[in-house]
Amino acid sequence: MKTDGQAFLEYIADAATNRFEVRFSRISTRLDLGAALDAKEISLLYEAAFMAALCHISFNRVDSCNGQIHPEREKIRTLVEREFMAARSRFLNCPGFCRLSPTQRSSVDSIFLQAFVADENLV
Repeated sequence: MKTDGQAFLEYIADAATNRFEVRFSRISTRLDLGAALDAKEISLLYEAAFMAALCHISFNRVDSCNGQIHPEREKIRTLVEREFMAARSRFLNCPGFCRLSPTQRSSVDSIFLQAFVADENLV
């Protein structure tokens, strides 16, 4: 019998309309996250993973102005980073996170919850 987490991951896979959703569903299924997380908890992870991807894009975006920093975009970068940190915290504090094995936790962190500035973009 499927858990609601497994059923939710199947739903995402079937309804996926973009590469992020397909990748998220495929990796989450391969890590067997649906067995430990319920649908709400998977939604929390999805939100945090999506925000991490947006952070990565906002931190490492190559602008058309020879890599110059645009101060007006800093407000957006800051907002995206705050939203990511809040979403990440919500997921890490959900009961299902404690049910994940150490290997699953490590994989989730390294695959879904990382946002960093590439060395070439450090100022």
